[in-house]
Amino acid sequence: MLAEVYVAAALRVKTSIHRCGHFLARFFLSSARQVLLSHSGTVPPALQWLCHPVGHRFFVDGDWAVKSSPPGEYLQLCQQPRHWAPHWAERVLSRRPPLTTASLCPLPVDPLAQVTQLFREHLLEKALSCVSRLENQPPANLGEGEFSDALEYLHFLNSCADAVPHPAPPIAASLEAATGTDPVAHWWASVVAMGIHGLQGDDEAVERLCPLVESMPRALQASENPLPRAALHTFKAARALLGKLDSGLSQCDKAGDYLRDSLGGNFPVAPIDRAVQLLLCDLLLITRTRLWQQQMQAHPPLGAPYQASALELRGFQQDLSSLRRLAQADGPAMHRVFLHEATARLMARASPTRTHQLLDRSLRRRGALTTKGASEPDGRPTSREQAEALLLACSYLPPAFLLGPGQRVGMLAEAARSLEKLGDKWTLHECQQMIIKLGSGSTVTSS
Repeated sequence: MLAEVYVAAALRVKTSIHRCGHFLARFFLSSARQVLLSHSGTVPPALQWLCHPVGHRFFVDGDWAVKSSPPGEYLQLCQQPRHWAPHWAERVLSRRPPLTTASLCPLPVDPLAQVTQLFREHLLEKALSCVSRLENQPPANLGEGEFSDALEYLHFLNSCADAVPHPAPPIAASLEAATGTDPVAHWWASVVAMGIHGLQGDDEAVERLCPLVESMPRALQASENPLPRAALHTFKAARALLGKLDSGLSQCDKAGDYLRDSLGGNFPVAPIDRAVQLLLCDLLLITRTRLWQQQMQAHPPLGAPYQASALELRGFQQDLSSLRRLAQADGPAMHRVFLHEATARLMARASPTRTHQLLDRSLRRRGALTTKGASEPDGRPTSREQAEALLLACSYLPPAFLLGPGQRVGMLAEAARSLEKLGDKWTLHECQQMIIKLGSGSTVTSS
């Protein structure tokens, strides 16, 4: 009980005292941790995140606020049976802005429950920022690559989602007994993890997460937010790609429609929602690209890349337009636009000159191509983006636009080392195959 008093005091400091006095919150939080560890050596699940360095930093330094609730609502919630959660979740989501559905707060009158919910959303946003690069500073985590950092944040998020404060009689159970789970946070963690494994080309991990993603929580099914449905159909498309099913393109079209619906609202979009939209849009375009490459492998072209159908090109251009719209608020995302626009030109068998210029924007820092003077977007391309651009250039551009085979092998070997650190199995495999073809003297570009 003393530890809970200290936590309540820290909350009071953060919510009621001027910023200059917030140092007291750090003192009370440290005191709560000392009490917990000295008495039992264990921390109740609902308080464990506060003892973690990331959670401690969020509580003390984060810019968050709690909302007051109408009088008497707490007593009403405490009288609810334990099986109330799904039905209450629907009512909670119906009262919130359409896009803020990253997690649930089963006890909205409890300040600690509100802050815990905000922290779960913070972890999801940090994981997304590792992949989408929505922050300028590198993520403060143990992993070296953007994927490993993101997966570690998601692992912590799942742990926090298993220890959510639930209603209990006011004079009753401890925090350890009054905890439950947050199915919405678990679902979004699975969605983002599946997206990361899809980018990595880890087919086994994608298959393992598919049942979790396809089991959308009732709270999200009842929501008018189109973003969860966009995520669901995006990963149905990815699963169809793995199984080489004919439904992949139609699932991409459904996901793209829902994604455009989420972009079409007149309400302000939170950073976490924009990050999800950016990830889904990128995954959709990558899935469409791989579907095109599957068609090309099934029907090897003679002398030029396989030309996509009008239906394939229309869907690709619609999703590309969505990505351009998102990139207007995120300068570094323009590198993804350049790569996908170059892919669209390859799919349409357009003139290679403009395609070469687009790929050059991601490769100029490596000196791979020769075009000079074009303006660059904000931020530096990631190693993965540089490797993808190099692979597209080596695979599909005419030899006149490229350096010699020896120089290309050297750059591909450097890209392969970066991809191995990132754990990007798909692009790494393609990169290694290209090195083998160049080393054997095979013809790998269109004439």
